[in-house]
Amino acid sequence: MLWATGVGIMYVFLFVSLYFQVFMLVSFIEVRRRPRHPDLIGPAGYADDDALPSVAVIVPCFNEELTVGATIESLLALDYPEDKLEIIIVDDGSKDDTLLTAQGYEDDPRVRVFHKDNGGKHTAMNYALAHTNADLIGCLDADSVVSPDALRHITPVFADQRVAAVTPGILIKKPENALQHMQHAEYSLSVFNRFTLAGLGSAFITPGPFSFFRTKVVHEAGGWRHGHSTEDLEMALRIQEMGYLIANAPAASVHTGTPRTVRALIRQRVRWTYGFLRNAVEYRHMFGSRAYGNLGLIILPMALASIGIAIFFFLRILFYLVQEIEHFLVRYEVVGLSIMPTFDPFYVNTSALWFVIYVAIALVLVLIALGKGLGTGKRGLPGGTPLFVFFYSFLVPVWLTMAVIRAVFKTGVRWR
Repeated sequence: MLWATGVGIMYVFLFVSLYFQVFMLVSFIEVRRRPRHPDLIGPAGYADDDALPSVAVIVPCFNEELTVGATIESLLALDYPEDKLEIIIVDDGSKDDTLLTAQGYEDDPRVRVFHKDNGGKHTAMNYALAHTNADLIGCLDADSVVSPDALRHITPVFADQRVAAVTPGILIKKPENALQHMQHAEYSLSVFNRFTLAGLGSAFITPGPFSFFRTKVVHEAGGWRHGHSTEDLEMALRIQEMGYLIANAPAASVHTGTPRTVRALIRQRVRWTYGFLRNAVEYRHMFGSRAYGNLGLIILPMALASIGIAIFFFLRILFYLVQEIEHFLVRYEVVGLSIMPTFDPFYVNTSALWFVIYVAIALVLVLIALGKGLGTGKRGLPGGTPLFVFFYSFLVPVWLTMAVIRAVFKTGVRWR
């Protein structure tokens, strides 16, 4: 009975996952067919450079002496009127030479450098907010670099007065090892998701690398909050709670650093998932609410459900793995060890369950390829896609489970 129940639950979860993938793909096609979707890419934009809004880019830093220089140089290379661009470096109590490195760029009139006691990223953002009168305010993490035309893709979207924030297309900065190549495929999928969710009016994260906001809306919202170490997610939910839209400009390319080790990756993702879960509790009134459209009725509930579905599948796979090991040991005792593995297509599992799994994997590949096209303009799949599909997916439930446990017991998380 318990076995039959487990199989039934698996079919339900597989159907829900597959349905959501198809929903996202159909939504993407619909958004792409719109000649100019105001919630996504805004109207025609600004007539000339004189009409462009003033922009402040905040670079919050904590012990980033090795990367902050490249970040600042990429900002100085932005194709944007110099009199309308200010770069605000906020050293958040670094223990290394981050402050000295940043001060080396103060000869440029666009650059201002501040130092404050360590208080976390949200305090650095609020510190900069109090020192600018720019029309738009954004953030660039000190381990990221932007393409010279990034602002040219982002600022026109704000010509639509309903848009309070715009997110960029985020890619991996020079993936080197296998883990980073897997994240490269993941980030391509994220580009697709962010683009499609913006088209649905349902984006719920404004990631740190080069997301921009209307300064007056940030003031109206009361500035950034700690947000359980995910101030970008909390701000996104608050903005949409206030009735504003979050748009996306995938052509605004940003390349960011990513964890090099499994341990660092798990720590980062535990923080992200923990932040989502804790913020979900605080913004629970948005879940299932028609007042928030697709975001409340579909996207937020599905984002929450996906955590449970991933953990369930992980446990089922472990169960199947233990069974297979037991069967292998029995075969070994009976017929010995075969050292000549063979593959016969006749024996490929074609049950309904596995057919759904094959379709789900194929859809994931399609979404990754579409995301790569949006972010880079190139066709095909990123090199790390096979590893992402067949290995990375086993890592995800690990940090999801850890984050759920931490969220239940409210233990908090460390930034690093």
